[in-house]
Amino acid sequence: MKTETKDEALAVELQELYLTGKQWLSDLDFLESEEHFLRHQLTIAAAGTIVNNLTARLDDARLNHQKLFDNVHDFLNKMERLIVESGSGINLQLVEDFISLQTAVAGALAVLKSIKYGLIESKWAA
Repeated sequence: MKTETKDEALAVELQELYLTGKQWLSDLDFLESEEHFLRHQLTIAAAGTIVNNLTARLDDARLNHQKLFDNVHDFLNKMERLIVESGSGINLQLVEDFISLQTAVAGALAVLKSIKYGLIESKWAA
């Protein structure tokens, strides 16, 4: 007979990682609504080099956000398996994936923020 040992601290950490992933999805949903707003603002802004540059950056950001959204979903699926099947598959790759996604989500938020500031600057310049 095999006895299963439960590591409660590990279970809590895995659940925290899962909740962080859910927060990333929330951030990405916010980014999507913010993108729609900024795209609308860019269409009504006076045409110019700055606006065209910001629109191109927004298009690039949209493509990156979709990839990031898919990657976060993959991470959450891994986390669900780890939480349900205790102790299976925990390795250094999990930490690397977490750090990579954390950096990517923060970068996506920063890009959108810089586009927003660029739009404000273009309106002040006009």
